[in-house]
Amino acid sequence: MVRKLIAILLTLLILLPPLTMITSGEKNQNDENSGLRDSPWPTPQHDVRRTGKSPYGKVGCTGMLKWKVHLSSGAESSPVIDKDGAIYLSTLQHIYAINPDGTIKWKINISGWGGEDMTIGRDGTIYVVTWFGGKLCAISPNGEIKWEVRIGDYAFASPVIDEEGIIYVGSTNAKFVAVYPNGTIKWKIDLMDEGGEILGYPSLYKDIVYVNSWCYSTKKVYIFAIYRDNGTLKWKLYLGRSLGAYIGPSIAEDGTLYAVSGCSLYAIYPNGTVKWKRYLDWPSGSAPAIDDNGNIYVATSGNDESSWHGSYIYAFDSNGTLLWKHCCYGTWGGVAIDKNSIIYGAGDHGLYAFNPNGTLRWIYKLNGELFGSPAIGEDGTIYVASWDGYLYAIEPRDAADLRITAFYCGLTVGHFKIKVKNVGVFPAHNVSCKVKLNGKWYTTIVPEIGVNEEKIVKIGWIYRPILRNPFGACLEEIRVEAEGANHDILLQDGIWYMTIIGPIILPEDVKSLFPSTWRWIPAEEI
Repeated sequence: MVRKLIAILLTLLILLPPLTMITSGEKNQNDENSGLRDSPWPTPQHDVRRTGKSPYGKVGCTGMLKWKVHLSSGAESSPVIDKDGAIYLSTLQHIYAINPDGTIKWKINISGWGGEDMTIGRDGTIYVVTWFGGKLCAISPNGEIKWEVRIGDYAFASPVIDEEGIIYVGSTNAKFVAVYPNGTIKWKIDLMDEGGEILGYPSLYKDIVYVNSWCYSTKKVYIFAIYRDNGTLKWKLYLGRSLGAYIGPSIAEDGTLYAVSGCSLYAIYPNGTVKWKRYLDWPSGSAPAIDDNGNIYVATSGNDESSWHGSYIYAFDSNGTLLWKHCCYGTWGGVAIDKNSIIYGAGDHGLYAFNPNGTLRWIYKLNGELFGSPAIGEDGTIYVASWDGYLYAIEPRDAADLRITAFYCGLTVGHFKIKVKNVGVFPAHNVSCKVKLNGKWYTTIVPEIGVNEEKIVKIGWIYRPILRNPFGACLEEIRVEAEGANHDILLQDGIWYMTIIGPIILPEDVKSLFPSTWRWIPAEEI
């Protein structure tokens, strides 16, 4: 009988596939010193090395709104995602848990706290720091406060957690703290005398925790390497001056650190010496992201939040060679990379997706500035929070994709002219083309715009009484949209002044009536 049982067991072992073949899901925490939740996105920039790289993703030619949920106020944190798909984020007044379908699971009133970025521990505990009071708080998955401990005068950076459950976090008065999972302090180091002041997001690699600092008075930026067992300083590195540097270093698999300070991207060896330094056209407030090939992606914020000038996504290889750069529309926050190597960046007015070769894949336009870094769910949905008070779930999908390619800057009669192109893979039907002039919308419906088809659309009839001030006409917004299509918006925050006398329409920057001055203005120049 025993021999038969052994024979049966051996047969089953041979016939059954390996355990790794039948395990559902994909592990996303491959760092040996990670104490994070085994979930799709447990901390800003995804993991303890802050790589911004996800093992999940979905293929689609464009981005479509899955849902959006209104919060009590504008977001103050980047979203994080639990293993059940719940999304956590904070505003000035509340901490929210949002179900994957966009309904609110629970919220905690934190009026007077000022919640910031959070991190999910291995057991599901949510750790968040509070700006007011400088506390680290532990919250259970059902929304109950477990404990809180004061770490400094003020705090805003996301904690990081090692494999033993120790939480590392800094404050604005240069106190860097290691906290046990029960809320007691393991050690504390004061970095003020070392040149630190406002400490940013920490990251982990082996036995070292890294954190950057920015001094408000001197504008100096440092990176500190601290032994995580006893809190002693291993080394510090000066990175020049900046108007702000709150995002900590990202760390490659070989231990190379990548950090931004002002208009520079640094590659730093684990011993604290600089490997290389590359100049960026404009300052960056973005944490670098690192893909599986070791390429580094970083965004700059530009010189004008309402224009394309100076805002870029950069791609460098591990030797510091520039692979490509692409202009964006006021980038803000970090960069995320999905399993298909699609790069996502948050901008002043939308979420951007770039192909690995640097070409623009799609834009999902929004009316409110996005906050922080995007988060990628297990099904490939991208979650991004906005200062307009919404959390957005945007799904990559094959659909129609409408783009306003240009508008006509010249004399017209009773109409405003734009060019609209469908760059998606399906036709767009009943396309609503609208302009907002002095608070009033004018609309034209186009029955169909085919795949890769561009049409000139006349919007109106527009008429302004002759007795009104002809130079007081303001073009506030241009919008095109259709059901089942990605929309487009221009001039969300800007104004284009127009001269309108009766049905005669003339953009203000055209100073004469000579046709030689009239032209189509590409959308990227607006």
